[in-house]
Amino acid sequence: MFSTESWPRPAYRFWTLTQRFQKFLLVGGVGLGVNLVALFVLHDVVSLQLKVAAPLAIAISMAVTFLLNELWTWHDRGSGRVLTRLMLYVPINTVGLIINTQVLLFLEGRYGVYYLLANLIGAVVAAVWNFFLNNAVTWRA
Repeated sequence: MFSTESWPRPAYRFWTLTQRFQKFLLVGGVGLGVNLVALFVLHDVVSLQLKVAAPLAIAISMAVTFLLNELWTWHDRGSGRVLTRLMLYVPINTVGLIINTQVLLFLEGRYGVYYLLANLIGAVVAAVWNFFLNNAVTWRA
């Protein structure tokens, strides 16, 4: 292991941000797994329409990712009440939910992309939005 104590502040901040982003991606992978399973169950098993099943599946995964991000990704930056961070997280990720759902419905409806693949693409687009806003707002330094 090496020490970052002697690094210039901008380099150290960039290093910390990349480490946090890697954690965020791992948490996002878990959330994506939850999302895909929930979407499959809601759409293929329960027979909900995609426009209903997708937001529900994303909301379920949002709850899982908030908990994991709170406990691991930003464990060192959370100050104050968890409920306060949750109240910041939900609107940010709701925009991510809208981005994800719109990409899914667009790709599936316009180009016939298989809905689980279209959902994956939407999740990647939404993840960029979610990370940078949650890093700057929800778990600000």
